[in-house]
Amino acid sequence: MLLEGSENDSAQGSESDLGQGALVPAAITDTGCERELNEDRYAVIESPSGTAWIVCDGMGGQTGGELAAQLALDAIHRDLENLPGRVPEVALKSAIFEANRIIVLRRQNQAFASMGTTIVAALFSGPEFVVGHVGDSRAYLVREGAIQQLTTDHTYVQQLVDAGQIKPEEALSHPQAHILTRCIGAEPGLEVALSKYWLWNESEQGPGDTLLLCSDGLYSLIGENEIASMVEQLPPQRACVKLVELAKQRGGFDNITLVIVPLPGQVRKEPPPGYTPRMPSTAARHGGNISRSRDGVGPSWARIIGILMVLSVLAALGTFFTFVFMIQNG
Repeated sequence: MLLEGSENDSAQGSESDLGQGALVPAAITDTGCERELNEDRYAVIESPSGTAWIVCDGMGGQTGGELAAQLALDAIHRDLENLPGRVPEVALKSAIFEANRIIVLRRQNQAFASMGTTIVAALFSGPEFVVGHVGDSRAYLVREGAIQQLTTDHTYVQQLVDAGQIKPEEALSHPQAHILTRCIGAEPGLEVALSKYWLWNESEQGPGDTLLLCSDGLYSLIGENEIASMVEQLPPQRACVKLVELAKQRGGFDNITLVIVPLPGQVRKEPPPGYTPRMPSTAARHGGNISRSRDGVGPSWARIIGILMVLSVLAALGTFFTFVFMIQNG
């Protein structure tokens, strides 16, 4: 397993900017060969909590799928950008919950009653990052031509695999492979799968890893080893294009979306030696739950406005009684 690492590794945590030098991420989305609409979406979001890369695969027919995916991205963007900095796992989970809340509400309209979306996202904050997902969009780790799936599909066939009723290699060709057991918007009580990782500086043993996020339109037509080979051999931009072209050559039955993020180090499940976590703000340490009144005004501002209103009323009464007094004694 790529994440096992070595007991002799002694690299320190990386603070590198993912956009510097040769570490240039890339993303692409394509309608494919058979669909009329592209219901996939991707985004990169800069926020006080870090940098998030996201892939969504919408569903719901007509415009329902593309609307669900876009609603999810918009809700996540608002949550991450408008709230104070929080630790990655708290921030990403909160943002996905907000996306679920918005889509659950929209599904009350009968025209969008079947809308929903999958999601896979990675939120980076210094050497820490967290991967979260719902549904069957996936995250992969690529290292020197080897590949490891970081997420587990929320599908009926994955349940069959887990129960030992079918083999993993039979899952994608199973007639019920498309059935999800979890998606954003299906119900208010959403469960988000989260995994936390740390980046260790590149050691003499090899270059940094690469993170790949994708919808099922990619991995259902291209094998994991083929994906790893292209990611390893080509720059991210060219790898994105080549992988989409290959998927379309093999039928392109679904929308195809992927994000390739080269990392300035190697991924581990444990922090590097001597690593000290960053302390988030007070709001972040308490989960970033900022109380708001129904019109969006925070409680402290509400008190100030209330006091000003009382003072205004008292001032008006004082003026009135002064005017009455002057008339009576005029």
